[in-house]
Parts: sequence; structure tokens; C-alpha cells
Amino acid sequence: MRICILGSGSSGNATLVVAGETRVLIDCGLSGKETMRRIQEVGEDPHKINAIVITHEHGDHASGLHVVAKTVNAPVFISSATLNACKLGDKVKNIKRGDEISSAQDFAVGAIKFHPFTIPHDAADPFAYTLEYQGIKAGMAVDLGYYHGLAAERFRDCDALVLESNYETDMLRACTYYPWSLKQRIMSRQGHTSNDELARFLRDDFDGKAQHVVLAHLSQNSNHPEVARLAAIQALEARSPLFSADAARRVKIANYAAPTDWIDL
Repeated sequence: MRICILGSGSSGNATLVVAGETRVLIDCGLSGKETMRRIQEVGEDPHKINAIVITHEHGDHASGLHVVAKTVNAPVFISSATLNACKLGDKVKNIKRGDEISSAQDFAVGAIKFHPFTIPHDAADPFAYTLEYQGIKAGMAVDLGYYHGLAAERFRDCDALVLESNYETDMLRACTYYPWSLKQRIMSRQGHTSNDELARFLRDDFDGKAQHVVLAHLSQNSNHPEVARLAAIQALEARSPLFSADAARRVKIANYAAPTDWIDL
């Protein structure tokens, strides 16, 4: 299995997963043109995508859906609640549906098995998930207010984790770009994950197996990659001697402006 995060942040999220002959695009928060460009940039053919999976309806995860779906002519795996919340109107005609999915029902796309689960986020039917292929397991959660017990349980035994680390609390409070109402939403239990909350998960609930811990959905206005990375590394080092020796090597950052390197599992 290979994973490339094409882009991650408030301006757009998309991830490409390749397993055997199966290629799945997870979320379409970039424009159609930019999605195609980034897929080609990482050495893949957009027209070989077998399916698109949408985790929830917010624009930074679904705004490019109708264009991407029409361009690659791939079926879209999306729940009815999420599709309705996207409010695509006539554009929904461009979408070729895959199997009906929900946040509580496992499904498969080609050789990849998806195991979604409900997360605390202010969307119609949002989910995080693990995915499996030939004994390899990866987990991803990039829009959630906090890492609850179910996430901790599902993310055990993963070979790679892509985890939201959206904001640094003091930076968010001081941010002049956001009104207080938006700050409250971001910091709520149905909002986004802070660096401190991710660090708590790594200290208290991470089982230590994943050799790749990718920090995703970092805010451009209320976080900094090195601040988020340091918080995660210090959380792992706090569990010395279990993880401290290779903490810095494990932690990586997903960027909103460019794809990550491929994560080979």
C-alpha cells in the first residue's frame, strides 16, 4: 500500500491511496484542475482512479467533487446524508455513485477494505477510518474535535496514521483573521483538534506500532508546522524508553500547498 497526501489544510484536502491495481482518491477539497495536476505530479494517472471516497461535506473536503468525478469518471462512495449536505443541485448528475456508505458500515473499494467510524465533528455524517490491504493497516482522521475512545481503539495496530493537528490554542486565541464565533467552533468538541489534544492522544492512547505519524489539516493562520511537530515529538518522547529514540523520524507534516512524499507500507 502507498499513501500520498495531495494536500491538507483549511484550503483543501485530498489523499491518494494505491494498493495493487486499486487507486482511491479520498476527499476532493482541491479544485478539479489542481487535483489532476497533483496526481500527475506524484507519478499517477488520474484516469486510472477506481473510486472517490468522501468523508464529509465541508468545502475543504468536497468542493471539487463534481468536477473531479466527471473528469476521472470514477464512482463516488458517499453517504446520502453527506451528498444531500453538499448541496450540489444539478451538478449531482455528474456523479456516478458507488455503493451506499455510512459512518458505521464497512465497505470495500477494489482490494482496499475501509472501516469507517463516527467522529465528533459538525457535519451530517462525518467519519474517520482505517483501511486495510494484505495485512497492512493505516488510519486517518483529519476533521474531529477530539480523539475519543473509539478512535483510540480503531487506530491500534496501524502501520501509518494521518492525524489532525489543526491549531495551537494560544495562536488561535490571538488570531486576528477569525471572529470569536469561529474560534469557539474550532475549539469545540465538534470542531477541530489542537496540537495539545493530538499530543494527549500520542501520550495516552497511541500503541506505538505506526512508524509514520503524519500531522494533517494544519491551519495556516493559527498553527505552525514546527510547533505542531515539536508537540507531537515531545509527546512521544514522554513515553521513553518506548518511543523516544525514533520520535523525530516518525513524525511528518502534510502540507496544504504540495503533496507529501509517498508513504510506502
